[in-house]
Amino acid sequence: MPKLPDPLLEKAILKAALTLLARQGVHALTMRAVAKAAGTTTPTLYQRFADRDAILQAICDDARQRLAREVERMPSLVEACRCYLVFAQKHPHEYELVMRTGWHDAAASGYQGPVFLAAKEHIRKQFPGKPAQQVSLLLQLWCLLHGAASLLIAAQHHGNGGEDIMKACNSACKTLLTKH
Repeated sequence: MPKLPDPLLEKAILKAALTLLARQGVHALTMRAVAKAAGTTTPTLYQRFADRDAILQAICDDARQRLAREVERMPSLVEACRCYLVFAQKHPHEYELVMRTGWHDAAASGYQGPVFLAAKEHIRKQFPGKPAQQVSLLLQLWCLLHGAASLLIAAQHHGNGGEDIMKACNSACKTLLTKH
């Protein structure tokens, strides 16, 4: 009788890949390392994922969805901004993966992913008005937040918690939102 495929194997593979990513960064994600960490074989891994990029894309998609859910749950736009920074600080490798995966193409094509849409909804509620102004504010916030998130991640690499960066960005977000 042929062996039945394990329906939980794909989740186990992604969990193992995420653990490797969190501990060692993107460079640690080889098909062989992921298979070993997941307790499976490399050929079995290739049956589920075409290549390393497919695993990275699955991790990236999951990270975007988790961040979007966190942003959606925040009671205010200021809290959503803080939440964004906390996510980047807690999950630096995932954040870097999300930011390096297709953002330049996304911006050019008008892509509106889950985090963008969640933040856009906060802005729409807090600042009803012209959609173009809302999108402009969202892009201003994103530039501010992404810069601060990158600085927070760099601070962590150097053993600094980045509290001053977090405070400065939160203050800048409040100032930007007050002026609109």
